[in-house]
Amino acid sequence: MKKTRDTLQKDFNNLSQSIEMVKRTQDNKRLLQLCKGYKADRNRIRREIGNKYTDLFDVIQGIRKACILGVQNIDLLVAQNETQLNNCLERYKALEPMMIKYIDVFDEIICLIENGFPDGAMQRWRTLLEYSVIIIFILEQGEDVAEAYSANYIKSIEANLHPKTNYAWAKVAPCFKEEKQISITKLLDKVEGISLDEKLWYRSFYKTTSQSIHGSSFGINFSFNDHLSNDINDKKDKNAEYYTGGIITATSNSMILFFYTFILYFKTFPDEGLDIRKLLSELSKEYVTIYNTHFQM
Repeated sequence: MKKTRDTLQKDFNNLSQSIEMVKRTQDNKRLLQLCKGYKADRNRIRREIGNKYTDLFDVIQGIRKACILGVQNIDLLVAQNETQLNNCLERYKALEPMMIKYIDVFDEIICLIENGFPDGAMQRWRTLLEYSVIIIFILEQGEDVAEAYSANYIKSIEANLHPKTNYAWAKVAPCFKEEKQISITKLLDKVEGISLDEKLWYRSFYKTTSQSIHGSSFGINFSFNDHLSNDINDKKDKNAEYYTGGIITATSNSMILFFYTFILYFKTFPDEGLDIRKLLSELSKEYVTIYNTHFQM
């Protein structure tokens, strides 16, 4: 239910009077109280979502923690003796900074989901997809491609960060020898670890989120918040049910990519018996069980 005209006028008057009071008296207490009310709404939304999906967010953080420990384990092994990586050292060097950024983007997505912003989460998911595709492509293609990716840092600067240099490194891969211009979707097409059906799915979501990010007429009318009311501060009309659709989309698409990417990453490098992939497999089963209890149609 949307706000009535009278309710809207009342809210507008309250805000106007508070601003006038601050200007006249330099006392911002009234405005502060009004702002606290808006903040309370955001906190309530977070509580509603958190309370309903506590178990889901807990297992997601478990998966995240396991991945961080796995990455740290590989870092320690390299620090102790680089020769342990044998024929995958270039891939490690190329992807070491990428994995830090990758986890940061994942954290941002989960934070946005927890706070009721599935649209924002899907915009960050677009970046997660790009990172996932680059990581998986480099891991699959091998050392020459990884070395070219690292060297592309200087070439991009020399070219004033021109977009054409973004994926120029991928031309080293045999599958792109004849390509003049490479895009993220072309990289996705050549990734072996993602099925054809999933690629079509990801291309579709990539296209729609790009429209949203770039502010196209389609993008501003499309939303993953399919149950989210426009009047975000209307307490009477809010409950966690409004976020179900967006949470399903943002969570499922992010977790599948996150899992695929790290499984291949840990498969590529030695772990000295840590067997992080087994732990991730067990956690993913628990995630699927919990996910189905919340979202299975």
